[in-house]
Amino acid sequence: MKNKKFIFSGLIVLTIIITVSVGTYAWLTWSSSNINITGGADCFEVNYVKGQDIGSDSSPAKFTLAKSYTEGLSSVIKVSLKNTCKITNGVGTLLLNTDNKVTSNVLLNNNILKYQVLEGTTKVASGSVTKTGELTLYSNISITTTEKQLTVYLWIDGNNVTNSNIKEVMASSYKGNISMKVASGDL
Repeated sequence: MKNKKFIFSGLIVLTIIITVSVGTYAWLTWSSSNINITGGADCFEVNYVKGQDIGSDSSPAKFTLAKSYTEGLSSVIKVSLKNTCKITNGVGTLLLNTDNKVTSNVLLNNNILKYQVLEGTTKVASGSVTKTGELTLYSNISITTTEKQLTVYLWIDGNNVTNSNIKEVMASSYKGNISMKVASGDL
């Protein structure tokens, strides 16, 4: 009888050890869906200065009518190649990921929600946000050891708001985030 209790206790202890080991391994190998890195992670510095989110579930972004991008919401990414990396250059793609559960359709219609991307102080890309999901804002971004600052602005173009949709536009909400895909530029 004592032998059976000893074996049963041993099996319980072994089961606990295996469960803890598997859980720890899973936790240590977890990777975030907000970070998109191709190649060696040790090579790239991607810093979301203000954070990636533009609006959130608890506090969706609220816009005011604007005449230019400088009156809108913004987020900043700084990207570079680390000096310790063996590759000589990288290539990046800047993305806007618009949530379809929170974002109002009125913002996506009639070219109302606009974006502007600046590299430093130079305008490099602009357009309208017309869909939810992933939208490429700026591609083929050369990444070197010199830090590059990219600023993304989102705003409601007051010139495209009419008397018939102004109430709906002003009551609308937006949720999204910016992200960057990076890869080695070396062949």
